[in-house]
Amino acid sequence: MQEPSEISIVERTQRAGALITSELDSRSRRAPDYAAESAALHALAKAFTTSPSAMLQTLADTALALCRASSAGISLREHQPGQPESFRWIAVSGRCAQFVGHVIPTDESPAGVALSLGAPQLIAFPKQHFPCLSVVEPGIFEELVVPVPGAAAPRGALWVISHDAGVQFDSEHRRILTSLADFACAALSVADAKASAEARADEAEAARSSLLQAEADKDNFIATLAHELRCPLAPIDTALEVAQKLAAENPAVLSALALAHRQVQQIKRLVSDLLDASRVRHGKLCVNLDYCLIGDIVKDAIAAVGEDARRRRQHLRATLPPYPVTVYADSARLTQIVCNVLSNAVKYTPRGGEISFLVEAPDPDVLVGDELSRWDVVISVTDTGIGIAQDLLPQVFELYAQSPYLGTRADGGLGLGLSVVKYLVQAHHGIVTIASDGEGKGTCVKMRLPIVCKSGNGHSAPTTHGIPPARILLVDDSCDATEALSMLLALDGHEVRRAQCGSEALAIVESFTPDVALIDVHMPGMDGPTLAGLLKQHPQCTMTRLVALTGDTAPTERQDAVFDCYLVKPPALEDLKHVLQVEQPPRPPADST
Repeated sequence: MQEPSEISIVERTQRAGALITSELDSRSRRAPDYAAESAALHALAKAFTTSPSAMLQTLADTALALCRASSAGISLREHQPGQPESFRWIAVSGRCAQFVGHVIPTDESPAGVALSLGAPQLIAFPKQHFPCLSVVEPGIFEELVVPVPGAAAPRGALWVISHDAGVQFDSEHRRILTSLADFACAALSVADAKASAEARADEAEAARSSLLQAEADKDNFIATLAHELRCPLAPIDTALEVAQKLAAENPAVLSALALAHRQVQQIKRLVSDLLDASRVRHGKLCVNLDYCLIGDIVKDAIAAVGEDARRRRQHLRATLPPYPVTVYADSARLTQIVCNVLSNAVKYTPRGGEISFLVEAPDPDVLVGDELSRWDVVISVTDTGIGIAQDLLPQVFELYAQSPYLGTRADGGLGLGLSVVKYLVQAHHGIVTIASDGEGKGTCVKMRLPIVCKSGNGHSAPTTHGIPPARILLVDDSCDATEALSMLLALDGHEVRRAQCGSEALAIVESFTPDVALIDVHMPGMDGPTLAGLLKQHPQCTMTRLVALTGDTAPTERQDAVFDCYLVKPPALEDLKHVLQVEQPPRPPADST
């Protein structure tokens, strides 16, 4: 026994004599109106730029006008989970416009008959045979239905209705509706493609946002980790320096302390590299330009790596111009550039290898040009080390880029040094290149920076000369940090007072007038900036230089006016000496009111 299906409604319609499709070809055919069709196609082409619903409504309006029908519409197939398939009148024009959104079962609709037969169908008095049309008023004389094709199956149907016995459809109307149905298929395909592209774009944007958030979380984690590592490193490093001063007559102790000091410096370099890499990624690693001597830069850089080179019995040769060369650069960052490159050369050159350090610059005394002109200095570091494979050379300046071989070394680092070097060289408007003939054939790093200027300009490079004793207030919630740093400063002849919180510091300045206040930025309760603001207004501290100690922010990144300057924890003695040497102009007295 045959089960109810789409065929059953077709058979019932045929038996009832309502399916009169054959009359389309026997009726007198109206003359084509190509001018009206052309104008309609232009309107449909413009509708492509609108929303899918507006585009389909334009199609329904066009079918109504070209077929001179009473009503017209587009029915699209819908299938809800657990429900039989149905048609939704997605766009309706004419007398039935109020029924837009009307849903009818596929098995009980004229559109279902047309889709089952796979061709346009003309149905007489459809309300008598399809209960789903009973709500339509007025009565329906006949309905012409044309399937809307799709890629895998028909998408729905385009139909016109005559409510007047004097209006009949013929083969010309079928031709027009078939053409419009094909247009509807193209319009729906475009809408689907657009929706799919927008969905993919939304997914891509969501993925990008997720990636950016992950990067931000990683950077925040690195900054927090670096800060937490700096806090215990500060007292350890300072205590080692104190111990070295106290054990000056004991070579065995000094040797052990030197070993510990070297390892602490290695950890500090790794932490600094992590922070610098994060700042490079966000363009926050800044340079502060001033006049300095290239000789001082070279002296500080070689001093930083010299001990490691001597331990490895490497031959480090430095060649500098025979005349003093003044440069306009960030002395601290330029020293960092040279140190990073030299450190790599020392680290990856075998025991007994050779490292050549060459500085080439014109004599500033014979330069022709005004005071604002800049000339190039070329810094080259060549070693006989392990070299770099040719396929890795293009990636050496990328963050975390390392040779697989280097990653197995205990002193291999994090692959951050050269990326920071490139960033800082470019910040000085210079270029850096690296060359190697391959693994085991050494490396040459060359940096060209337009920073040389005429002699006669004063420079502010830090020196190692002693300075007069100063009165120093040291404020840090870490007891170990304050004790170690105060001991070191006291051994240098300074008078130091310690406080572990803001209220204790405010009590101290009632009877102690500091020349410099070294204040930890992150303290529980009253933080560093709040304390500095109160000290600024204190009558005892009108000439006190306020210096921030911070473990997570570079000095050049802070723009607030609370502190006079910023030092990264743990502060180097050179940085402290530079801070103590700078004369602080007197501040206006606090308002007595």
